[in-house]
Amino acid sequence: LFYTRSALTPPGLVDKMSTTETQYSAIGDGHGAGVEEPSPRRVHLYTSVAILNIVYLLSGAAYAWSSPVLVKLKLSDSDASTVASALSLGAMVGPLVSGAIIDKLGRKGTIAVNMGFMTGSCLLLAASTDVTFLSVGRFMSGISWGMTFSSIPMYIAEISEDSVRSVLNTMLIIPVATGSVFMYGVGPFISYATLHYILTGLCVIFFFLFPLLPNSPYALVMNNQILRARDTITWLRENRSPSYIENELQTIQKYVSENQENSVSVMDLFSVKGNRRAMIISYGLFILQQLSGLTIVLFYMQNIFEMTGANLSSSTCSIIIGLVKFASSFACTVAVKSYGYKKPLVISISGGALGMGGLGVYFWLKFNNFNVDSLNWLPLASLIIYIFFILPVLVRSPGL
Repeated sequence: LFYTRSALTPPGLVDKMSTTETQYSAIGDGHGAGVEEPSPRRVHLYTSVAILNIVYLLSGAAYAWSSPVLVKLKLSDSDASTVASALSLGAMVGPLVSGAIIDKLGRKGTIAVNMGFMTGSCLLLAASTDVTFLSVGRFMSGISWGMTFSSIPMYIAEISEDSVRSVLNTMLIIPVATGSVFMYGVGPFISYATLHYILTGLCVIFFFLFPLLPNSPYALVMNNQILRARDTITWLRENRSPSYIENELQTIQKYVSENQENSVSVMDLFSVKGNRRAMIISYGLFILQQLSGLTIVLFYMQNIFEMTGANLSSSTCSIIIGLVKFASSFACTVAVKSYGYKKPLVISISGGALGMGGLGVYFWLKFNNFNVDSLNWLPLASLIIYIFFILPVLVRSPGL
């Protein structure tokens, strides 16, 4: 039953007869008693994560959308501000939507709803350049963006083993950076309509591959579908022994049972000392992230470079920043794997402060009528330092 399926067909599609990080750390890579486990084969797991990377890629493109597109649209300052900020407003709603439906529809169903918002956004943006259409479309992409980072890391954590869980969830910054590089590198050189047809095409590709994603074994156990949960774990772990599969299933059952017995309320966030401390740290990092200027820099990248009078074109400078963003995502993965989150976070904030300080000095001199012709290189150099250090770690750490 477990090993005769087609290689990439997840349980539940062919056989209908089977009926966040430390949060999942009880699931280990330990062996069954007296059983020598083979070297793990993870083709199915990595394929599932690769499909989800399409969602991250679209999220990265959505976040960088304002930089090349607002320059094309020639909107008034007021309209441009409305359209740009619509994504941030939607991103505030996205986690609330995820929280409301993730246990009712399951992790996989929530991801489908997420991509429904992203697809609707791409279609609306492709249909018209009217400010209302643009604002609604960007708001929908913001909802998708918020849902992506509140639901998909949970899903990846629940289908992964301990030894790869941290790396897989840290590597999400790579497809996000790839989406930004695409938007900075391709967006300025193709038509507005073509850009959104490409993004819509990526949504279609995702839904074509969506059936290959397995259900979360945690969600299946929560719904008392134990046989399907065992079947899913076997599909994900591929060449693991039956005793290993059974051990992981029992650990999931124990975890779900304990959580259902020990229900919590919103007040527990404030009444339990550990929860209060976690909230202070997380919200403190989120506030620091937003006050660092990251959103404004990414939304108005080309506009910033056009204001500097740099020797390179604004689109070329944006491409360079996109490539730096991509490179820094790999550095972040290596740093987190080697040193955890705390040390890279301190370095990230320090480097970001240096970069933003350099940009601030340039514009202070410029707006106070100093001659800055000899410093035209400073904005690009400052933003390279800023993006390289602050983007991958500070953006990822608060949610962990």
